[in-house]
Parts: sequence; C-alpha cells; structure tokens
Amino acid sequence: MTSSPPKARSTKLNPALVAQIRHDAARDHGAVARWAADLGVSWSTVAGAAYGWTWRSVTDPAPVAPPQPETNLSPTYARLDEATVAQMRRLYRAGQTTMGRLAREHRVSEGAVRNAVLGITWRHVTEPPAQRADVGGWTVCSEEHEVEIVRRRGLKPPEPFRTIAHELGLDVATVHRAWRRLRG
Repeated sequence: MTSSPPKARSTKLNPALVAQIRHDAARDHGAVARWAADLGVSWSTVAGAAYGWTWRSVTDPAPVAPPQPETNLSPTYARLDEATVAQMRRLYRAGQTTMGRLAREHRVSEGAVRNAVLGITWRHVTEPPAQRADVGGWTVCSEEHEVEIVRRRGLKPPEPFRTIAHELGLDVATVHRAWRRLRG
C-alpha cells in the first residue's frame, strides 16, 4: 500500500470572510479575537486581515484602523520608550543605521525594532514612522565592506560571519550574502 503525500493546508481566510471580519471589527475590535477563536487561527492572522497588514487585495470594505494603545499601561516591562523609538525612526530614515544594529544597541529583537520603526507598534509616538522599502529591504554593502569581508574570510582560520558583521555594523545575513556573491 502506497501513501500519497499530504495535501497542502489551505488558508482559512478568503476575500468574503476578510470582508466580514473587517465589517465586524469596524463595530467592535473584540471581534478580532472572537473570529480567531472561531476559525482556530492566531489573533495576528485575523488582525492582519482586519487592519490591512495582509489581504491588501481586499478593498471593499477598507481595512479598519487598529485600536489606539491604552495610555495607562505600566512601563515596567518595556525596554523601549517614546524618546528612544523616535530617535530610532530618525536614524533609520536618515540611513545612518540598520535594524540589526538598533536591535543590538537596545537589546531587543530585530522584530521589535522593525515594528517600532515602521509604526506597527508604538503608534502613539509623534515622530513619523519610516516607510517600508518595497525592494526587499536588504542592506547593501559598500565596496570597502566587500573588500574587508573577502579579506577576513580569506584568513586561516576565516573570521566568523557574526564577528565581521558586528565590527562592520552590518547584519549577519548581509555579510553572508555578500561573501557568497563575491567568492562565486
């Protein structure tokens, strides 16, 4: 008896359902959590559809504006604050730093930095968020960086990608991609 490969899991959302979720969420933001529970998917899956982070092809009805954050939350657990997020947004928009470098400096994940800088979180900060690049968002190495990467990887033993990235102020993935491209 031969077995067939498992079928790919289909999405639980479709355009008609996304429209209904947006309609319900416009009346009550609690509908997002209820839809997630009913469909057996994560809250972020439904929130993405309702707030337009995903399912951008569905235009009728328009995405719902996310609820404003509560202002009485305790800052005890936050590693970032409004001033830090505003400064991170200014530096990133000016091209003076990368998301990876900001994450290391502030001891938070790159995802936390990305969300703060792009305005997905910390929406109440008055400094405008940076715009997401539609070109993939990869950091580009300068020629000087490329020469240094080749030199350091050519040593015996070669320097680790992480060390090179940290000292050059680049992301590890950027250094690795550059090395693969340059040695070929």
